[in-house]
Amino acid sequence: MEKFYQNNLNYIRQHHLDKICVVIAKITPYLTAAPYALTLLILFINHSSKLLLTIIKPLSSFLIVTLIRKLYNRPRPCMTFNIEPLVGHKTGESFPSRHTVSAFAIAFALLNINIHLGIIALFIACIVGLSRIICAVHFISDVLCGFLIALIIYLI
Repeated sequence: MEKFYQNNLNYIRQHHLDKICVVIAKITPYLTAAPYALTLLILFINHSSKLLLTIIKPLSSFLIVTLIRKLYNRPRPCMTFNIEPLVGHKTGESFPSRHTVSAFAIAFALLNINIHLGIIALFIACIVGLSRIICAVHFISDVLCGFLIALIIYLI
């Protein structure tokens, strides 16, 4: 899978797509965090019993990924293949993608609250993961593992 990434990144990254990808990579975390924060506020105001799980599951996913990243400390594709990343990032801790796990964990939490909001959040989470790959800051396996961790925590 990583060989596929290396062979096709230049094809995927066309110059005119670079700027779009950078904008997407910078905007999508806010498109994920804003509805999540608003949902938490509404759940808090309404004294909803879903508030605790809506906080704990994404937080657990985030903490698990952070621990794995520290233990594994995989180099990023931009370092491995000596290519310029489209967005700035530190050199290590590529596996798994924390942006992706956060986006999917939040999307799954929102899905549990409101199906329509959750589906929109899942779509945005997919865009987050894809943008991380195209920007050369994560391998495909980083993004897939991030998705799987969020999914497993959601299903528990």
